Amino acid sequence: MQSPDSKRLALTGLFAALTVSLGVFETFIALPVPGVRIGLSNVGIMLCLYIIDLPAAIYVAIAKSILVPLLTGNLIVKMSISLPATLTATLAMALYIYVSRKYTTPLSTGSIGGFVHIAVQFFVVKNLYIKSDAIYNLLPYFTLLSVLTGALSGGYITLLILRNFSGVSECTSIYKR
Repeated sequence: MQSPDSKRLALTGLFAALTVSLGVFETFIALPVPGVRIGLSNVGIMLCLYIIDLPAAIYVAIAKSILVPLLTGNLIVKMSISLPATLTATLAMALYIYVSRKYTTPLSTGSIGGFVHIAVQFFVVKNLYIKSDAIYNLLPYFTLLSVLTGALSGGYITLLILRNFSGVSECTSIYKR
């Protein structure tokens, strides 16, 4: 018989692999706006938040922030922008789930994550790379795109997975809050 810790570790590894593979995959999707990504890689992080717990989601977020830039190139710049934004968005989504437990959906959680992620990215880029305040003129447009992609990709796909795969909830019922 497997211990709950080994199941938790296996699920965390599975979600990390899902997150990294989706992160690498989405770099090959061409979008009309440079620098914008769909946010598919956040699915694994959101699944960790809903199914396992916050520490597992943080492990997956760190794996995503280090391995995706390592596998796709430009490690230092991408990691310096991605790591703080992904960790902050993960904490914001976890706080949102914790505070509004019964009233939250993966769609709204994805929107919150997208908003926080892009806001932190702009802050990091402003402080590390572009010293002009003019960069904030782009923030409203990128925020709108981030909230939409966060809701549609992360939230909708996570909602589909949680609703349509009964095995997910059965094998993780010991972690339900």
